[in-house]
Amino acid sequence: MKSAQGSGPVDRRKRSRMLDAEVGQSIRVHRKNAKMTLQGLADRLGIAYQQVQKYETGVNRVGAGRLMEIAEILNIPVASFFETPHVAGEDGGSAGVDSEAAVQSRQVVVAFTRIKDPQKRKAALAYVRSLSDSETP
Repeated sequence: MKSAQGSGPVDRRKRSRMLDAEVGQSIRVHRKNAKMTLQGLADRLGIAYQQVQKYETGVNRVGAGRLMEIAEILNIPVASFFETPHVAGEDGGSAGVDSEAAVQSRQVVVAFTRIKDPQKRKAALAYVRSLSDSETP
């Protein structure tokens, strides 16, 4: 049996890494909505495009000051990085299922990892699978 002390910091680190990845993905979506390239955002930030790429993929954590800079450049509130973003398509509407599905997939993963009871996780997985099976033609 694991002690509450032993599992706490690990769980927080996992959640922190997942949040970093979600914020990075949100930066990417908002950058694309602004029709800005990786290089364009990097130039405005005064950093290499590879660094922006690392932020967007969650490899590197984005500091609070840098996140504020990015929000200012993209002309959005900082809080937008913590909400479910939508990618604008060429017609101004949603860019399709792929980007929205990716955001929703991450949200499902985050919620799923918060389920501590193994039986509940098993039931949740069975439920999601039943939903996907019912949509198969």
